[in-house]
Amino acid sequence: MTDIDAIWSSLRSEDNGNLILQSLSAKKPRGVSSKKKNQVFTIQQKEPFNIDSFTSSSKAVNSVAPIAAKECNAMTYNLCELADAFSALDQDSDDEEGEETPLSLDKQPVRNERLASALKTNDIASQIESLSQLSDAIKSLLRNCNDNKQQIQAIMDTCGKALFQLIGHKAEKCRSLSLECVQSLILADIDLTRHLPYLITSIVARYTPCAYDKDMEVFVQNQQEHEYFKRGGASNRQDKDGLIGQVTFKVVEPNEELRLALCQTIRCLVGSIVTMNVAGILEPYYSELILSLQTSLRDPFPDVKIAASHLLAELLAIPHFELGAKYFATGLARSVLPNLRSNRNVAVIVAAMDLLEASIVVPDRAKRKGAGSAAIADLVGFKADNAISIAAFYDSQYAVSVNILAEVSSQRNPRVRLRCCQMLQSLLINLPDRYDHEQRLLPYVLLFINDAISEVQNEALICINKCGEQYEHDEIIERRQLGVDGDDKIDYNTNLPPPFTCRPSLGARLFVRNNTSRFFLTVLGELTNWRPETRLRSAKLLLILAVFCEEHLTKDLHRTLSNLAKAIDIEQASHHEHEHLKVLDQIEQVLCLMAKFVDPATYLRIVRPRMMEDSFPMQSSFVVLLSSLIKGTSFHRLCPHCAELLSMVASPKCIGPFAGSKTRLQGLKALRSLCDRATGNLEALAAHFNSSSNDLSQALSSCIDALEEMVIDCEEETVLALSKECLSRLNILSKALA
Repeated sequence: MTDIDAIWSSLRSEDNGNLILQSLSAKKPRGVSSKKKNQVFTIQQKEPFNIDSFTSSSKAVNSVAPIAAKECNAMTYNLCELADAFSALDQDSDDEEGEETPLSLDKQPVRNERLASALKTNDIASQIESLSQLSDAIKSLLRNCNDNKQQIQAIMDTCGKALFQLIGHKAEKCRSLSLECVQSLILADIDLTRHLPYLITSIVARYTPCAYDKDMEVFVQNQQEHEYFKRGGASNRQDKDGLIGQVTFKVVEPNEELRLALCQTIRCLVGSIVTMNVAGILEPYYSELILSLQTSLRDPFPDVKIAASHLLAELLAIPHFELGAKYFATGLARSVLPNLRSNRNVAVIVAAMDLLEASIVVPDRAKRKGAGSAAIADLVGFKADNAISIAAFYDSQYAVSVNILAEVSSQRNPRVRLRCCQMLQSLLINLPDRYDHEQRLLPYVLLFINDAISEVQNEALICINKCGEQYEHDEIIERRQLGVDGDDKIDYNTNLPPPFTCRPSLGARLFVRNNTSRFFLTVLGELTNWRPETRLRSAKLLLILAVFCEEHLTKDLHRTLSNLAKAIDIEQASHHEHEHLKVLDQIEQVLCLMAKFVDPATYLRIVRPRMMEDSFPMQSSFVVLLSSLIKGTSFHRLCPHCAELLSMVASPKCIGPFAGSKTRLQGLKALRSLCDRATGNLEALAAHFNSSSNDLSQALSSCIDALEEMVIDCEEETVLALSKECLSRLNILSKALA
């Protein structure tokens, strides 16, 4: 009672309670920090409060009421200050001086309730201050998470709903702090079962609404336009809107950093649940998460696209959600395709390929296929020849199909090309229905073999070798046992283009050969494309195909030589404009390699009529073609046809007076190539000449006569020099064979 009397006396005095507060501050507060120990409690009071005069007053109620209310407020404030001072004195005195005492477990629920109440107020400043205090408290508890897990769980149970409501607060600072607190609580691996309905709903509400059409397997942003498209209206399918042109993106959360924080919150939630091995509690909300994250794939902020792509790929890879992943796989693969071509950010493209691969390889065990493999047709821009959309009659852009894979495989950044090659390797090896898509994907893997970066080359070779091993296991066991593997007269391990150091394996060659027939003619057609870069890529791909197909190129040799001659003609016409690309050199390298596997009798039957024909438009191109074939053919196969070759080159229509200047120049170059081959193999040529009754001597004499006439009549310096050089070599051959 002594303390009560002292307090009452102090309140009755003029100091209005300051005396008792000063006496209390003089004592050493137990468990209070040094800063609080030195603090002097004072109460600012404008007028002293006389309790005796107030109680003995006989004034009317109406006149006294305003004064009484003011005095009572002051008294109440003083009592609250005194209560705080006594609560500090009641703490444990065993703690060291200057060390702050943590809140006891008995008093934590009261504090949590106060924080929850403060978070629900309408005062934004108070909410921000409470959120900051709560965030600091959670972070301090997370430093020793295992020991403080019970306290963190109590905070979530008490303040969880209030935090979730603040995710949609009008103040940006409140939204940011609430997401920060929620992430910290989730990372503590506490029980979230009872809070998931409120948490998921609060997060999903910050995303643009979206729907999914399972029949067409596309995500729908505008349901009205989608229904119009399904009725046959002149509009495009909504997943193709971003392929050509820009797309308007509507957002609920205006701050891009907070949109990224939303994705990070979902990632923390998924990671925590998977770590605790309770993925089943997230299954009812799986579709909502997929629909929400899918809208972030069109977000203008690159970091949001990257985070959403990685998070969707992780969700698709969780075995517990396999049925849900199968349901959305094709739609997700199609929705991420615009990010592969409409963005210059390398990280966005790589993340998009991660999601594309993850969505395509989702297993559909009932059908033994990839659940998202239907999107491969969209990836390569496939469109049926007899199918035209209704919208194409009204707007030409709706008739355009984009080969996105071709653009990605030709990206300048090597990181993108390497990731693309790895994605194709995964699809060609791990996809259950890979046999349906090998002919669409294989050309791009073969093209990576010619890449300028060694890592990309090695990855492509590894992919082809693994595919060949699978093919060997399935198809060619008997053939390998019999040892049937090519012609013994051909040296398959020499004169191969880089990066090949030896002949590819039997399985790899048969795998490529059996899938080449569908796109080989298309590659030949691209040799005459109006773009020089496309012609160069086609020539490089044709060179790789020649390594794998070998002598089987004779199947379409007439078309192959005709298209190569057209390509040579185009390159000769535009040689000065695109000389830096060296497309013509690449074509000549292809012809030299083809000649290694093709018998001369086969290609001479095709080339001779076109060289001897009157007014043939590409005569000079076929002469260049013949010159390259002569360089690549082994001499023991070329020797029986030397007389025929000399008669073709020395004909009046090739180097005679009736030949054009370009044809004559190329004919002399072909003759020089033939002389080089013969001069280096005089013994083999003489042995063949002595053992066979051929017309080689007659062909040599006629060729020498034609060259002598050219030397006399020719005025061009280049042609004259070549004529003299060829004439001297032919005279040496004639003497050696005499």
